[in-house]
Parts: sequence; structure tokens; C-alpha cells
Amino acid sequence: MTQEFLQDAIVEDLEQLFSHYTLTNSLGVDRKIQVFSQFLPFREGDDEETDAEAPPEPYVLVKMPSGELPEQDAQQNVDVKLIVCVCDPAMNRQGYRDALHIVNEIVRHYARDGIVANRYEAQHPIRWAVQEEAETHPYYFAAVGLPFHAPAIFKEVPET
Repeated sequence: MTQEFLQDAIVEDLEQLFSHYTLTNSLGVDRKIQVFSQFLPFREGDDEETDAEAPPEPYVLVKMPSGELPEQDAQQNVDVKLIVCVCDPAMNRQGYRDALHIVNEIVRHYARDGIVANRYEAQHPIRWAVQEEAETHPYYFAAVGLPFHAPAIFKEVPET
């Protein structure tokens, strides 16, 4: 499936982009940014209060909420949403800056290198947003909206 391959390719691309970038999770432990596809995984038996690896943050979630095949034999248009979550318990409520830094890295990366896995092409406009209210403190969220062109799906015609 083209969409699944695109999602997997973006996950791999973002893991590489953030491979040397660490932030503090909710237990105060520095860790790499986790990248997940579509949903956060359930944790079985993990105790977030004592296991430093249990909390998922910081993370980027690669979601694919919709797409479109505009006409027969045309490239697919795939909407990709990247959800960013960081944790910053400081009372100055500046955690949005870490989330915005991740957004800026993603936007810069796909504006500069818009080809993923040699077959998917990022399109413009690239949209981004940060949460307006910090009511989720110490967690801060941001998002990037990336439209992609994916290869066309061709009608199968039996050979005669």
C-alpha cells in the first residue's frame, strides 16, 4: 500500500533527522525524540513514575488522516500530520519553544529536501501550528501539516 510505505518512510526519515537530538522527558531523563506512526503505543506493565523509558515524550506522531486520488492514473495527494509533544516542567511555561524548534527542523528539512524514499514528494503549502494555550503544562504540543504526492495507482488491464 502506497500510504503505508509513505508513513513508514517518513517515520524512518524523522528518526534519522532527530537521531542526535535529545530533550528531557517527564521523569527528567534526557532521551532521543521518539517517532511513532498514527497512534502512541500502549505500554504494558510500564510504570511512568519509576521507569525512565516509559513516558513516550518527547515524540513526533506521524498521522495520515486523509488523501485523494483526483483522477484515474494521477498522483495521489496524501495529507500527513506530524504531532509534536515535549515535556517542560519549568514554571516559566516556555516549553512551547522546544516544540517549535522541532517544528522548525521539520519544516526546514522538508522545504529543503522534499523527496522521501526516492518516490514521495512533499508539496506546499507546509502548515504548522503551536497550541495557543498552555493548559496542558508541563506538556506542550505543536503540529506540521505536509501534503505529499504519492505515486499513481494505475488501472490493471489484462494483457491480450
